[in-house]
Amino acid sequence: MALSSTTVLASSKDLSESVHTKNKVQVVGNSMVINQTSGTGVTWGNDLRALQDGDLHQLEITTTGEANSTETVQVGQSNLLLLTTTGNENSQVYTQNGEMNGALTELTGNGNEIAVTQSGAGFLGANNEAINVITGDNNEITVEQSDGGHWAYNKDMQGNSNAVSVSQAGAWSEMHLDKVQGDANSIDVVQDGLWNTLKVNELIGDANELNVEQVGDIQVATIGLINGSDNDISIDQQGGSNAVTVAAVEGNDNTLMLDQRGDDNEIVSDVFTGSDNEVAINQQGDENKASADVIGSDNDFKVTQLGNSNESYMGALGDNNDFTLIQLGNDNSSHIANFNAADSNVTVSQAGDSNTSLIQSSYPDVSLTSFNNEVMVSQMGNENESTVTFSSILDSNNSNVDIAQNGDLNSLDMMIEGSGHNIDIAQTGNYNMIGGLGGDALLVGGGDITLSINQMGDGNLVEGSIISASGNISITQVGDYNSATIVQQ
Repeated sequence: MALSSTTVLASSKDLSESVHTKNKVQVVGNSMVINQTSGTGVTWGNDLRALQDGDLHQLEITTTGEANSTETVQVGQSNLLLLTTTGNENSQVYTQNGEMNGALTELTGNGNEIAVTQSGAGFLGANNEAINVITGDNNEITVEQSDGGHWAYNKDMQGNSNAVSVSQAGAWSEMHLDKVQGDANSIDVVQDGLWNTLKVNELIGDANELNVEQVGDIQVATIGLINGSDNDISIDQQGGSNAVTVAAVEGNDNTLMLDQRGDDNEIVSDVFTGSDNEVAINQQGDENKASADVIGSDNDFKVTQLGNSNESYMGALGDNNDFTLIQLGNDNSSHIANFNAADSNVTVSQAGDSNTSLIQSSYPDVSLTSFNNEVMVSQMGNENESTVTFSSILDSNNSNVDIAQNGDLNSLDMMIEGSGHNIDIAQTGNYNMIGGLGGDALLVGGGDITLSINQMGDGNLVEGSIISASGNISITQVGDYNSATIVQQ
């Protein structure tokens, strides 16, 4: 196929000069190369308007200097934009309308504005792609993709205070942030369609903001690495079969807000490393699952699950961490592992049927000690189960444990070792049981322990073994057919 070629050169100019270039090419398979150069310190640079109508066109634009303005339009299929900008305060607008079009933007400089708009009805292979490579500060990049399946890539962004906004609407949209390095960058992604995907490989720097909204079905948000401090990450998913995966967060004072609404949601986090981080997970729907691990101190984790068959896990190595878990619905399961911790707060609230709560602290590895922790468990409904373990054998001291179960057929399994613990257990309902691990009796061992058990209802059972040189033990049962067996040593 023969290709025609058109080249337009816009030279540098001072404030009094004005260069306006307009090109229109309507032959299939045309190639256009445009170079714009303006001087430094100018108020108005060059002004370019270009239009390509047809298929298999290629438009290559190189802009050098300051205050240049470029606006290009490609209409058709399999068209390509190659955009290279070096300089400051340039404004560039690119529009592609059709299928299988591509736009590559390479930007070096500060204070530039780039807007890319792609539309087309393509799907399953016939899609548009927008790729950005950005080096500099205070740049503003806007990508809008609609009517079909599209991909947007931030291959490499290095700099500070850059703003990237991506809006995708269609049946198959994907957004890839391969590498973002710098401080105070803002990235906003909105995806509305059937198959939305967000992948962040690396976000390195401080005070960055990533806001993601996914509306539709079968959405996936994957974050590889967040390294830095004071970063704000917000992911909001609405629909079915959603998933969020965070591989690693390294740094301090980071905030992650993860919100899922719909069915079959899943949030999985490998390891958060650092201090003063805040993680909030909200799931609404059926079969939700949340998981998070943290190494560090003064972190705040909160998980709220509303619906059926929810599961939640939170694990920590560090001090002064706060864990709050709220589950409303049926068949919920909670597991909190507060290893090697001191001065941490754990709060679990479950309302519904067949709830299960497991709280571990320095168990089964006794080398991971636990001191001065506050544990509170509240369960409402029937057939609830709660398990609390502190050490084996020793060393875990001076913690407060408050457990309240309201309903029938509830059970509490507890093994607590150490000194100076204050334990308060209240069960209201019928046929409740307090015992130990693996069907054994309740075990409380150590010195200066205060244990209070209150059961109100019929057919309740307490079986326990107390090994303590000093302390206070109180067991109260109100109702009929209750049984209490305590062995004190």
